[in-house]
Amino acid sequence: MTLARLKSVAGIPIPDTMLCNAAIDLLESSSPEFLCTHCLRTYIFGSLAVRGIGGVVVDEEAAFCGAVLHDLGLVPPYRRDNRFEVDGADAARKFCERHKVSPERADIVWKAIALHTSPGIPTRLAGEIALVHLGAGLDFLGLGLDQVPPQLVEEMLEKYPRMNFKSEFRNLLVEHCRNNPAVQILTWTDDIARTAGCTLHGQPIPTASQIMSAAPFDQ
Repeated sequence: MTLARLKSVAGIPIPDTMLCNAAIDLLESSSPEFLCTHCLRTYIFGSLAVRGIGGVVVDEEAAFCGAVLHDLGLVPPYRRDNRFEVDGADAARKFCERHKVSPERADIVWKAIALHTSPGIPTRLAGEIALVHLGAGLDFLGLGLDQVPPQLVEEMLEKYPRMNFKSEFRNLLVEHCRNNPAVQILTWTDDIARTAGCTLHGQPIPTASQIMSAAPFDQ
């Protein structure tokens, strides 16, 4: 797939810089097509969301890199031994370092990716971190979709179609859980791991309640 270098989508300008174009190149070279369009929709949805909040200052390059690269930890070249959010954040930081991004800006990109599935935290931090969290939540779970004008959603889906996203993305998550079941414990993906039949040392992935009950304290 070659993603069209569009100037804007749904009224949101697409940053056209060397860094942002390099981020798209990395996304395209490493990720399946349905994930590429999801990551770009994440930026558009997130930008619309923070614009709706008002008063949020955003470094567009850093926010774009965070959105475009936020799922790198789910694809084989960048899978390591951590939660996929952390593996993706580490890969994005290395990308930033290669492109001479300052440590401060690279840290924003890292946090935007590492925290994008952590409700209640990103929206208390920098605008770029909130943008990736809100954009991913909108596209993945539809959180806040009722606040986006239908015509903008229609335009976005025309430019960046979903391509059976729900099913394909769940398959990626299941593959991640099976490759590294231990890191799913006490995270939001532990439910996906259990549903997929993942085991750890021959036992199902434990729930938080089970872990608490088995803790070596009486009270």
